[in-house]
Amino acid sequence: MNKRIQLNEKQLKQYIKRLTEEVEGEYYKISPEEYIELMRYGSYHGKAITKMKKFQGKPLWITGDLNLDSTPTDSLGNVAYVDGNLNISRTKVSSVEGTKVKGYVSDYNSPRERIREKQELNAKLAQQDVLRDSEEWALEQGDETGEKAHALFDNLVNVGEIEPLSDDDKEKLIILRRKLQDLEREYDELDDNDDRAYELQETIDETQAEIDDLEENDVDVYMMYPNSRYSHYGLQQFEVLIPGFKDREYTVGTEEEMDEAALAYAKSYIDDVGADGFNESFIEDYLDVDAIVNMAEEDYDYQIRDYPDSYFNDSDYELTDEQEERKDELETMIYDLEQQRLELDSDDENYYDYDEDLENQIEALQEELDSIEVDTEPSEDMIENKVAELVRDVRRDPLDYLKNYGLPIKEYIDEDALAQGLVDSDGWGVMNGYDGQYDSEEVNGITYYIMRTN
Repeated sequence: MNKRIQLNEKQLKQYIKRLTEEVEGEYYKISPEEYIELMRYGSYHGKAITKMKKFQGKPLWITGDLNLDSTPTDSLGNVAYVDGNLNISRTKVSSVEGTKVKGYVSDYNSPRERIREKQELNAKLAQQDVLRDSEEWALEQGDETGEKAHALFDNLVNVGEIEPLSDDDKEKLIILRRKLQDLEREYDELDDNDDRAYELQETIDETQAEIDDLEENDVDVYMMYPNSRYSHYGLQQFEVLIPGFKDREYTVGTEEEMDEAALAYAKSYIDDVGADGFNESFIEDYLDVDAIVNMAEEDYDYQIRDYPDSYFNDSDYELTDEQEERKDELETMIYDLEQQRLELDSDDENYYDYDEDLENQIEALQEELDSIEVDTEPSEDMIENKVAELVRDVRRDPLDYLKNYGLPIKEYIDEDALAQGLVDSDGWGVMNGYDGQYDSEEVNGITYYIMRTN
């Protein structure tokens, strides 16, 4: 037990003097730090602290987040409002009734959590009692949720997680409960000095122990509680309202529902992690190659037209067909004229005139021939061929193209195909983060698949 710290009058006045306080309306405002400091001085007994005269009997208004985690606090005392979050985890606080909290209340591993969970469990059991009384999940009713509950219950029995009472044990339990009622009634009617009291109490305790042992296995399909607020990627979720199953979650679905859920999980996973969640060899099969090629084609066409020197060497350029044809004509004409010069008769009195004339013609033709040069501007055919060549490389290795240009791979993934590929590769277990396993049970001719997800 924590030792209470006693303050003398002088110490208390000095401390209170340090408080920054504000009295406004019906509340007394105090900061979380000041409240906790007071609690520390008062051994964390909230009721005693909030009765201090300084607060004039007014309820306290905490002006921010109040964190009492792991303190021996047993009560908040007269705290009416917390202007923020309240954390009473690992404290002795059993109730915050009468305290309004602006944010959320954290009560992990505190009496309040245990009380709250017990209340929630009782409410769920009461809901299931209504279903049980009306036989809502009797197999002949054909209720879909009921069939899934039966599938889960049967699976838990078949794997040895639960062991329901036999018909004989059920009858025995009924008899023991009646016996206990009779014994307690008999005990209550005893006189204070009756010598049978001790022996009767022993019998009551023994009977209660027998009942407790049997009640551990007094379970049925209605202990499978369907969670209507949440689903697991569209699959029906169940809690099991049996001691020892706290915080466990199970899902049940048909084959079609399992397929849809696994695909939904895969798409969600891709949204979360993108391409980084897959190795390259896997993701290559799901790139949108046509989209990458089309982008590369447009980009290369632009780059080649604007920066041809980066893509062509001098040897890549050629004469046009017209130039080649004219070059052939000129070379033939020059050859013919040179042959004529060779055939001239040097004894002819006009020899020199003829020779000079032929020489002049040859020089003119040669000058034109020499003027024929390759155009260093790439032709349309050259551009188209170069683009096609580069695009072939992209189609062969689209991932390499994306990485070389620093392009976001995720934007060029066929996400629907990748999601389906992930499911095809890993199966339904891909959406089971607990152990990746699933079982099956047949109910009313339908096969249901069961997974423990937590």
